[in-house]
Amino acid sequence: MNHIKKIVFSQSVLVLFDQAIFSGTNFILTLFLAQKLDVKNFGVFSTILLVIYLIMSIINALLIQPFQVSISKIIKKKEYYVSLFLGLVALLLFFMFIVKLLAISFSIEAIFSSHSNAIICFISGYIFQDFFRKFFLSLASILLVLVIDFLFLLLIIIGFYSFNNHIDLTITLYIIGLANFVSAIPGLVFIFKNYEHPISWKAFLNDHIFQGKWLFSVAVLQWSSSNFFVLISGIYLGIEALGALRLVQSFFGIINIILQSVENYFLPKVAFLYNENIAKAKKYLLTITTYGAILFGVLLSILFLFSTEIIVLTGGTKYQEYGYVVKIVAVLYFFIFLSYPIRIAVRILVLNKIFFVGYLLSFVFSILTFHFLLNYSGLYGAVSGLICNQIIMILYWQNRLTKNNFYLWK
Repeated sequence: MNHIKKIVFSQSVLVLFDQAIFSGTNFILTLFLAQKLDVKNFGVFSTILLVIYLIMSIINALLIQPFQVSISKIIKKKEYYVSLFLGLVALLLFFMFIVKLLAISFSIEAIFSSHSNAIICFISGYIFQDFFRKFFLSLASILLVLVIDFLFLLLIIIGFYSFNNHIDLTITLYIIGLANFVSAIPGLVFIFKNYEHPISWKAFLNDHIFQGKWLFSVAVLQWSSSNFFVLISGIYLGIEALGALRLVQSFFGIINIILQSVENYFLPKVAFLYNENIAKAKKYLLTITTYGAILFGVLLSILFLFSTEIIVLTGGTKYQEYGYVVKIVAVLYFFIFLSYPIRIAVRILVLNKIFFVGYLLSFVFSILTFHFLLNYSGLYGAVSGLICNQIIMILYWQNRLTKNNFYLWK
């Protein structure tokens, strides 16, 4: 019994359990809102989420990622915690000011300006909670992360149950924003309990600027490469089209989680084999790629064939006309799958700089082609642009692997 308890309460199991709660909550919440909100309001909600992902990327680059590297070397840890929290508050105030300014400046977009306060609550709550989740994960305080995620799940269930017959965009933004704020209270308690006046804040700031300037560039570029076509489609094709595309992407997000988990699992194994025998590493990587291709080929074929039924099941009959989006996103994920063995090879060769160049090339392509693709091909053009981005990165990374004498397919 003690052995079982040790396994169940081990950090690795708790991390997996927490990831299941976190990912499952967000996935079910997305499907729930797609059913409850009309297509236009769900499109607005999806647009706000894309903006949040950009802000999260910036905060991760400037605060969380340098913190993950530096925390083990810092002696005055309590000062560091407080300085990090103050940095979060400063960045949040800046972003909230920008949101309010945009709402005033572009008042013609009434659907955004009329919800500006709710949007600010939603964004700040989302970022606040995400910061403390990653903060405690960095400190290996997994139980506190579980408390935050479980509390958020409980609060949104209570919130949406209470307003079940009156759910609209404003109520949705306030419920999720406030639930995020309240669930982040364990983080605030931790900061106040460990408060020490941050005398050394300038040293911490310089360290984060030194680390973060490169990470910031990569983060913005990755977001732009992944989301540029999606965001611009809302301008060219209407907010409803963006909502439909984001709904499909959310559904396919389950596959993303699987791919990331597989990468995290197999990467150390391939790296270990590579250090022992390069030929064995290549053979092993090709073997798992072949099995994966069969599995994903079957899965994506099912999604392709039953596209209309799937989008109706996830979003309701109002999304029936967007069944074709599931088909083209299924094709996109075939190319995303093809990039993973190449990504693993790049990582075991520690050629991290070429990730940046690959994303840069794909973003330049997006800038040069988005008008033509969206103007003449609609959502087909948007997803085609995303497919081309993947192909550009695959070809560039493969070229760099070849120049480093790593012939993956030979």
